[in-house]
Amino acid sequence: SDTIFIITTAFGSEDYAIEALRHGANNYLKKPIDKKSLLGLIKKYNSIVDSRKLAKKAEGKVVEKELKIEFKTHFEHIPSIVSQLISEISFKIDDSEKTNIELGLDELITNSVEHGNLEITYDEKVEALDKNTIVDLYKERMSRLELAERRIIVDFKQKENFVEWVITDEGKGFDWSSIPDPTKGAQLMELNGRGIFITNFLFDEMQYLGKGNQVRVRKVFSKS
Repeated sequence: SDTIFIITTAFGSEDYAIEALRHGANNYLKKPIDKKSLLGLIKKYNSIVDSRKLAKKAEGKVVEKELKIEFKTHFEHIPSIVSQLISEISFKIDDSEKTNIELGLDELITNSVEHGNLEITYDEKVEALDKNTIVDLYKERMSRLELAERRIIVDFKQKENFVEWVITDEGKGFDWSSIPDPTKGAQLMELNGRGIFITNFLFDEMQYLGKGNQVRVRKVFSKS
């Protein structure tokens, strides 16, 4: 299915939002709904759906596979990179699982570009979104040669019953040990980098490595 579910929730209803995410919701927005945030999500998800490949590959033949993709710091590359990564999966996956993987990889790669390679802080992004200057912020960072020349590396691995991605940027990293527990309702509404919270529900495993410029996610599949 190409249907992506975004729920709305008010302060005090954190447990309901967490339960909805566990049952398949793809994202959430806090009331009152910020128009810019909603339009931003719609634009992002529309690009993901549009980039899906029409051709289907043979399924169930490959037992093990490894692939490394390296690409420049450009936002326009992300949807096609995600589509390519999805197409490499040899397991038969249903549409809802496929959508979750797409959204999760898109979020993590986008974070690696924004907060990793381009060194855009959470506060800088929020301010730019509020002032409708996010494009200008991207252009300013891309004008810095030392940032624009950085790359993203995605290592893909498929084994007998799981697929795994390790996404590495060339940024300074961050203190990943300080990320609030995503299962604690008190953190739901104000969690900086909400995409990290959402992504925890889209994969079976998620782990930041080293200095924080590398993240590993895994999706486990039944052997049946």
